[in-house]
Amino acid sequence: MRIGLIAEGTYPYVTGGVSSWIQTLISNLPEFEFEIYHLRPDSKKREIRYKIPKNVIRIHELNIFGDYDPNIPEEADFSMLSSLTDAILKRQSLKELVLILEDFIRKNAGKSFYRLYSSKEFWEIVTKTYKNFFNHRGFTEYYWIVRNLTLPIINSLQFIPEKCDIFHVPSTGYASLVGIVGKFLYNTPLIITEHGIYHREREREIIISKWLPEDYKPMWINLFRAISMLAYNVCDSLTTLFKKNQLFQLELGANPEKMTIIPNGVDVDKFDIPKEKHEGFIVGFVGRVTRIKDVKTAIRSIRIVKDVLKDEKIKFLIIGPTDEEQDYYEECKKLAKNLFLEDTVEFLGPQNVREYYPKLDVLLLSSVSEGQPLVILEAMAAGVPIVATDVGACKEIVYDEEGQCGIIVPPKNHMIMAKAILKLFEDKEMREVFSENAKKNVRKKYRLDLMIQNYKNLYLHLLKNRLALKT
Repeated sequence: MRIGLIAEGTYPYVTGGVSSWIQTLISNLPEFEFEIYHLRPDSKKREIRYKIPKNVIRIHELNIFGDYDPNIPEEADFSMLSSLTDAILKRQSLKELVLILEDFIRKNAGKSFYRLYSSKEFWEIVTKTYKNFFNHRGFTEYYWIVRNLTLPIINSLQFIPEKCDIFHVPSTGYASLVGIVGKFLYNTPLIITEHGIYHREREREIIISKWLPEDYKPMWINLFRAISMLAYNVCDSLTTLFKKNQLFQLELGANPEKMTIIPNGVDVDKFDIPKEKHEGFIVGFVGRVTRIKDVKTAIRSIRIVKDVLKDEKIKFLIIGPTDEEQDYYEECKKLAKNLFLEDTVEFLGPQNVREYYPKLDVLLLSSVSEGQPLVILEAMAAGVPIVATDVGACKEIVYDEEGQCGIIVPPKNHMIMAKAILKLFEDKEMREVFSENAKKNVRKKYRLDLMIQNYKNLYLHLLKNRLALKT
């Protein structure tokens, strides 16, 4: 069986949650072949950050914001866009617009969209929507907004994958469009797996963005909602990591019969390491030093902890890559210096985390957005109590009905975060209970072998159904 795995801006060039999940999935299914399709935001040369498994046949790449002419002989039928223009002008529902888009993509899968921007159909969409909705702004500005909005979509629709037995996309967004084209072109099953909810993450970015005028933000937000709804409509299976995500999927009309929860998993035996005795109290952060991880809030909370503990020895170890957002890393270092924490905060860079979990008294996760963090599951397997923000699946994991294994705090609140750390410092018995619960829960619900078997069963089930339909 050959799986076409389509990633956007992650594997194999960026480390972290989704990329680690992809590497783990491929490495543990050696009986399957994988073709990787990587959508990137630019043409910068990047270093591959993983040892590519032998069952990866090829890695295909596309700069979705570049000028991409795939030299496909047959052109798409742009006359179909007139119905989309009419639907927009009549302010039809998002659901109705998505059905028109689905029909357009289905009938044009495998064809060239390169001529779109010189077509009269594109000009009519731009001029008519401008006249009806945006004529209070400059037309030139609006034209380039629309062009920039649609360019990665057009490129994704032209990034035609090789024939595979199944296409698997670990997000919605542009990557899902490549998967949809593959499904329509080869009548191949499509799996969408959501770690975080893509359209909600993009919506958050758009709302706080300063480069996009306020008038255009609803248009961009609705576009990402439409792509997610399209992916939900078209896919054969919609998996996610935890229950909360399914509520957001249902909001956009996902079919409950397609929906499945397959949690992340870790090799629990690999992380079941005896605790190391050490002086003082050690708090650890494991992850990329990026804005989405909000390391600054974590550093500010440690300043409060240090003030309260006074003469107690405390260390805050920041373990993980620092090169993804170099400017943010420098800001974090400067903050630690300004708060007189240079003897407390240590930026260790990428490390073998198995060597550090046994040293930690608490794992601190300060993110403003997450899916189902692997670092929490790894720490739990090592028996480390958790302090994490209330994002993604963190509360579901930490406040498990079969045993609490840490404390959940609001995002971006260093005061409450500090109180949670202090509570665990002061109550050794609580830490021990959380540690035992963590080990028990992760072994029962979040084992790697369970995750791999679930995806293997899903692949085989979809392939079996496809073969049955053929016969």
